[in-house]
Formats: sequence, structure tokens, C-alpha cells
Amino acid sequence: MKKTLALLLALIMALSLAACGGAPAASSEAGNEPAAESQQESKEESKEESSAQPASSEEAEPAAEEGPIEINFVAAQYSDATEAYMRKVVEAYEKEHPNVKINLEVIGWDSISTTVNTRVANKQAPDLYNGGSAGEYIEDDFLYKPEDILSDELIADFYPTFWKNNIVPGLGEVYQIPYVASVRALYCNKKIMDEVGVKPPKTWDEVRDVCAKIHDFYNGDVYAWGIDASSTEGQTTVAYYCWSNGGGYVDADGNYILNCPANVEGFTYMKELYDNGWTNENPTSETRDDLQKLVAADKLAMLVTACFFPALYPDTELYISDIPYNDKTQSSSSTLAVQDALIFFNENAKATTDSPEKLAAIADFCDYFYAPENYTPFMIQEGLLPATISGAEKLAQDDPEKAAYMSVLEGGKFYARSKPNWKDCSTSCADAAQNVLTGMQTPQEALDEAQAVVQE
Repeated sequence: MKKTLALLLALIMALSLAACGGAPAASSEAGNEPAAESQQESKEESKEESSAQPASSEEAEPAAEEGPIEINFVAAQYSDATEAYMRKVVEAYEKEHPNVKINLEVIGWDSISTTVNTRVANKQAPDLYNGGSAGEYIEDDFLYKPEDILSDELIADFYPTFWKNNIVPGLGEVYQIPYVASVRALYCNKKIMDEVGVKPPKTWDEVRDVCAKIHDFYNGDVYAWGIDASSTEGQTTVAYYCWSNGGGYVDADGNYILNCPANVEGFTYMKELYDNGWTNENPTSETRDDLQKLVAADKLAMLVTACFFPALYPDTELYISDIPYNDKTQSSSSTLAVQDALIFFNENAKATTDSPEKLAAIADFCDYFYAPENYTPFMIQEGLLPATISGAEKLAQDDPEKAAYMSVLEGGKFYARSKPNWKDCSTSCADAAQNVLTGMQTPQEALDEAQAVVQE
């Protein structure tokens, strides 16, 4: 791991220098990947971290209603340790605020969206929801604006870049707040790379050369390059293969450009890697989690994935590098920064009304959850990054190596999640990648269809 950390720090310095030209100072998505982002594998170390008790709250207790104030919170599961830590936070808060009851439900990424959307349709939406995008609910007026609920102190604590990324184009309003963050990079199995005698590739041509050498060395028994075009991560194909060619999801004005020439070339390059037999056999169904296991099992050499990966498999030695780019069109790599969001459903999505006391309790609980003593240990446990300035400061103290990733976030590019039809875009990108890889459509045909969906 020491070699991995040294390589990580070298990567951070390189990416930070590349980002200096465009990122605001002291500002910084995850999904996380994915983000949002798919459910991570359990970590042995996280079970130890989850035993830490959350810090106590010194906030004033919200004004009492008749009976306890009930807050329904649906949260995404990031690992097997997520629920245990979240319940500690909730129980500690309830102990100090006996008139508040937090009904916490932690749901896996494979079903959380369907579950919540069914409840919204039945006017049973939760009060707080981490696992979806505000863009799905703005048109129906189902959401509170965070600025109408949260404390000024908490809002000011979010990295300005994160807050700005949540502004809805055309509306100028924010309907979600950052929950967690992550960044993506190319992770290479050191054992495989050293045996073949190759280094992490920087450009598309170098990827072709390294893939061919790995394939020939192992006679196809080891996959050279990993592709996740599954329904959970298929949208990342645009970030990994199109940003690195000058394309992407939207242009500078926020207009969708899914079928632009740069994207078509990017998908053509991805299909080439697959057709040459250099990738995993089933990229339309094999998830990021499946591919990370293959890297750890010495069956896959190279995979673009999130910053939590090394913590999942601490015994696997890795080279960490930039996402390769087409040096015939670009001068440097592009990093995907992902943020998962927290949104607040209003009375239009619920069968009950929200009293001023309940809204005050929601604000108070959010202050408590995002307090660095509670929030940052959760991020460390999950291998993710904080979206708050105070959280990053504590991270620098508690986990300096992971804190180095924060500088990468400042220069990262984000999904267009603030656009109202981002979910349609995400699904269409995954569908396009799957249709291209299975030969059902050409890259141009698939991306033309995706563009038509987002323009409806």
C-alpha cells in the first residue's frame, strides 16, 4: 500500500496542476459517481470505523409538537457498514432531542430509485432522500428549496463549486444539496502491469498498445481493460470516452450534445477495445463492483473507477493514473467528479402537512449530520469525500492521503444532474453504450437516439 499511496500523491500533484487554470480557489460531485453511484463492496476496515460514536449536538432542541416530530429519511447504502453508522447518528440525535423521531431506511442502489418513486406516486414521499436527483421532481413542484429550510451556516459550509453545480439551468435555483463526493481515475493492477512490463497508459494510442501486450502475454486469460456499461454505471461511458475527446453531455451553455462528433468518436474507440477482445466479456451486465473484484483477483489489468476502490481491497497493489485521453484532439485528461445529492420533498409529494416545528427539526438534524465530527468519519468509513469545507479540514487531519483527493475535485467535471431531465439523459447514455457494444446500433445511430430522448 505504501507504493500505492506514493503513486496516488504523484497523481494528485499532476491532476492539481492540470486543474489550476479553470477551478475557483478553495472550491470543489461525487457518486458519487454515481456518483450517484452503485453500491460499494463491504470493507473490513469500515466495520471498525463504524463503531465510533457520533459527536454530541449543542443545538437548541426544536420547538415541541403534540407527540414526537417524525422525520422520514431514505438513504442509499454505500457499503454493508452504512446502516450501522447512520443508525448511530440517528440514535445519538434522538437521545439529545427526545421530541424528534427519525425514521431511517437504508436501501441499496439497485432498488432505491424505484422504491422512492413508487412512494412519491402514492403521496408517501420521505422528508429527506439521498439516492436520486432533484431534476426528477422539479417539474411537479415536489421539492423544497434548501435555502428555505437549512441554516445559513450549513449552506455556507458547502464547497462553492458543489453548490454552483446544483443550480438548475434556466431557473437559477438550487433544489438539492451535496451529500457525498468522489473522483475517478485509472487504477491498474501492479502485479499484471509489472509482469507484462508496461506502464499505465496516458493516451488512447497507449491504451491500444498496452491492451494488445497484456492480451498477448496472457493469451486472453487476463482482461486488459474494464468496461462497465451496465444500467447502474452506463452513463459514465460518456465521461470516460467522450470528455477525453472533447465531447460530453452538454456544451458550455448547458445544451445537450450527446450525438456530437467527439462523442461518436469516443464510442467508436470504446467499441474498438471491446471488438479486439481486450475487455471483459459482458460489459452490458458486469458492474463496477464485479470489475473491481476482477482487478483484485489479478484477472483484470486496468479499470476506471472511484477513489474508494483502494480502500476496498487494501492488499491489492495499484498504479493510479489519469483517465487516458485522445492526444490528437486534447492536451490533457479530464476527471469525473461525482456528487450524490440530498433532497427535501414538500407537502405536494406527501399526504401530510409540514409544520414549522418539523421544518426546524429537519434543519437542525442536517446541521448535526453535517457536523465534521459526525460527517467526516462517515466519509472515511465509506471511502468517499466530504462536500463541506469543515469536513475537508477534518479529513486533512484524520486521513491525509485521502484528503489529497480534494484538490482533484476542484478541477473535476460533473454530471449535468441539475438539468430537469438528467435521469433520461443518464438512462439514454447507458442504453446507447449497450446498443453499440452489442452491435445493435452504430455509435452515430445510438447517440442520435439518445439525443432525441433528451430533446423531447
